[in-house]
Amino acid sequence: MHFPTQSWTFWSAALLATPTTAFISPLRARQADDTAAAFDWTSITPTPDLQYHSCYGTFQCARLRVPLDWSKEPTSHSNANSSFSSSSPGPYAAVAIVTLPATVPVSDPSYAGPILINPGGPGGSGTQMALSLGAVMQGLVDVPGVRHYDVLGFDPRGVALTTPSGSCYENQFDRAVDAMALRGMPTALSEQGVNMRFGANHAAGKLCDENVFKYLSTASVARDMLEIVDRSHELIMKTAGSNSTRKACGGGASGDKPRLQYIGFSYGTIVGNTFASMFPGRVGRMLLDGVADAEDFMSGSKKNNIEDAEPSVDAFYRTCFDAGASCPLRQSSDTSFADIRARVSALQTSLQEASVATVYNNRVYTMTSYLLSEKIRTSLYEPIPKYEPLAIALAEALAGNFSSILADETVMGIDLRSNVCTEPPASDPPQEYNFPYEAARGIICGDSQASAGKRDLAWAADIVARTVNQSSSIGEAWSNIGLACADWSIAPAYAFAGPFGSRAPDNSSNTPAAPLLIMSTKTDHATPLANAYALSRMHGGSAVAVVDAVGHCGLLATKSTCMYGIAQEYFHTGKLPVNGTVCEPDCVPQIPFKACPGLPGA
Repeated sequence: MHFPTQSWTFWSAALLATPTTAFISPLRARQADDTAAAFDWTSITPTPDLQYHSCYGTFQCARLRVPLDWSKEPTSHSNANSSFSSSSPGPYAAVAIVTLPATVPVSDPSYAGPILINPGGPGGSGTQMALSLGAVMQGLVDVPGVRHYDVLGFDPRGVALTTPSGSCYENQFDRAVDAMALRGMPTALSEQGVNMRFGANHAAGKLCDENVFKYLSTASVARDMLEIVDRSHELIMKTAGSNSTRKACGGGASGDKPRLQYIGFSYGTIVGNTFASMFPGRVGRMLLDGVADAEDFMSGSKKNNIEDAEPSVDAFYRTCFDAGASCPLRQSSDTSFADIRARVSALQTSLQEASVATVYNNRVYTMTSYLLSEKIRTSLYEPIPKYEPLAIALAEALAGNFSSILADETVMGIDLRSNVCTEPPASDPPQEYNFPYEAARGIICGDSQASAGKRDLAWAADIVARTVNQSSSIGEAWSNIGLACADWSIAPAYAFAGPFGSRAPDNSSNTPAAPLLIMSTKTDHATPLANAYALSRMHGGSAVAVVDAVGHCGLLATKSTCMYGIAQEYFHTGKLPVNGTVCEPDCVPQIPFKACPGLPGA
C-alpha cells in the first residue's frame, strides 16, 4: 500500500483544486523518506487500545478503534472529565495514526508526550502530514535536552486511511467523468451556470451513503482526539510507569486525566476550537494557525473567509510590478501594479462572457473564468514558491496560451490525466486516497446541515453573488465550496455547533492548562486576520501573534524566526506573547523565485 508516502505537493495540489476543501494549507513538504519501504495498512487490525507497528522507516503506525456513533456512548460530550470506553462491540471507525516518536525514550525525563497535528481541509491527511513534516515540526517545538515530543498525525473520519471511507463513487472512472462534466459547465456567474452547478452538486450528494456520512462530523473528530489522548497516555503509563504521567499530559493533568497538545492549521483550527469548547479541561497546549471562523463554518454561511482576498491579490500584482522586467506580466508602459491587474481582470471578464475551447495534451479543453479564478486562488496560499509560476501562467493566458493553467488542473482531487482507468484492488483501508472532494463535502455540509436553512436554488444564487462581491478575483472559484452543499440532507449523529469558547486557566479542572496560542499572517486570502482576533475573544487569556506577510498560516507561508520562537516557548512553558504581537518575516515573495531557507517543506 503506497499512497501514504506520496509527496505532499501532490496532496496539496489535489486538495486545493477541490471546490469543497476551503482552508487546507498547501505545505510544500518532501516525502519523509523516498526510500522507505511501503507499509501494508491492511496488516493492522483496529484495536480499542493503541497498538503501534513499525512503518516507513522511523515511524509508528496504528489503527485505533473508536465508536462509530459517539452519541450512543453512555456519557455525552457535556461532561468533559468523564471516562469513556471504546471497547463497545457496536459499529466502529478505525482511525489511522502515524507517529514520529520523540528523539528520546518515553522513560527519559525530557520526554513530553505527543503533539497531535491537523493539516486542514477538510479532507487533509494527518498521517501524510506526519510523514512529510513530522521531523520539521519536532524541530519547531523541541527544546534539546529539555523537552522532546512525539508528533502524531491522524486521518479524521472519512479521510484517507481512516475507515469507513468518505467515498461516494464505486470507481475512479465514474468519479473522473463527473469531475470533467463539472469543470466544463458554464460560469457560475450566469443563471444557466448556477442552475447547472446546483443541480450537479445536488445529484452528487445523493451518491453519498448516509450510513457513513452521518458519522463524519467535526464533533466526532474532536471526540476521537480525546480518545487518542487517553489511549496515548495509557500506553505511556504502561511503557514508562507513573513517573511519566504529568510531563506527558500537556502541561498538567485534569484530575488524573491527560490533556491534549495540538497544532491545527486552517480547518484544523475549527477542529481545535471545537475540542477546546467541548472539553476545555482537557486542553494542555493548543496552537491554532490560519483561523477559520467556526460559527460561520457551522452555519454554512461562508461569510468570513475571503474578506482579505483582494489585498492578497494586490500583493501579488505589486510584487510583479516591483520586479520590473523580471516579471513576465509587466509591460514597459505600466505605471503601477493596477495596470497589470486591469489586464488580467479584462481577461477574466471576457472568459465570463464566453469560454474558450483549446487543445492541450492531445485533448480538447474548455478554458473558463472559473479555471482562471481557481489558478489565482490556489497560488495565493504559498506566495514564495507560487508567485513566479502564477505570473508566467497569467502572461501566457493573456497571449492566448492556457497550457500552464490546464497543466496542473485537477478536479475533485483527481489528476484527470493519470490513474483514471487503473483501479487498485478493494481493501480496508483503501490503497489510494482519491475521494478528498467527497470527504470534504460530507464534513462541511454535515456540520452546517442543522443551521444552514433551505439550500435551494435561491440560496445557491446568493452564495455566488456574495462571494463574487467579496472578491472579483477568486470569488467564482470560492463559490463552489458553498454550492457543494446543494440540498444536502444528511445530518450528523453526533454534533456540536457551539457555544464556542473557554475560560482562561483558573487552576480548576475545567479550564485549559494554558491559554490558546493563535497565529496568522497579516494578509490571508482564505482565513482573514479578523478571524484570529474573533477566536481569541472566545477563549479567555489567549493571544494572537501575527507575521507581517501574505499567504496562508503564519508558520507556513514564510519563515519567521520570531514566530518559531513564540511557538517553541509556548509548548515549553505555556507562555504567550503580548496579544497582537507582530513578527517580521525572514523572507518575502520575489519574482523570479528566491528560496527561503528553513521554510517548512522547502
